[in-house]
Amino acid sequence: MHYRPAALVLAALGAAAALRGDDVSGKDRLLCTAVQSTQCASDGECKNAPPLDLNIPQFLEIDLKNRTATTTKASGENRSSPIGNVSREGGLIIFQGVQNGRAFSFVISESSGMASIAVAQEGLTDSIFGACTPMPEGK
Repeated sequence: MHYRPAALVLAALGAAAALRGDDVSGKDRLLCTAVQSTQCASDGECKNAPPLDLNIPQFLEIDLKNRTATTTKASGENRSSPIGNVSREGGLIIFQGVQNGRAFSFVISESSGMASIAVAQEGLTDSIFGACTPMPEGK
């Protein structure tokens, strides 16, 4: 069977649009993926781009108890950021952190696992929408 490149792109976009998270209520270890991203500069210039094009990791392991956000081993990136504040309120998990001149903030719906993420540094912001699922226990 032969596939046309345009058909593959449309299939991939359809799969991304259908992506949903899982119920993460009461979970402290999550695996999150970036789905959509926009980057804006202080001059008002904004661009929508795939997360990987903006140096956004494909997957993050979030450990709320140990307060870390870490790239997966398979990524080969070995990136980790400390999480400063963590709260759960109104069905949301909210956490923030600061590292290397950047501030980040996550808001995750516990019932759907859908995430809204902002990363800010001097003159540049990234807005990211993603999805999270619980990590298996004991990993």
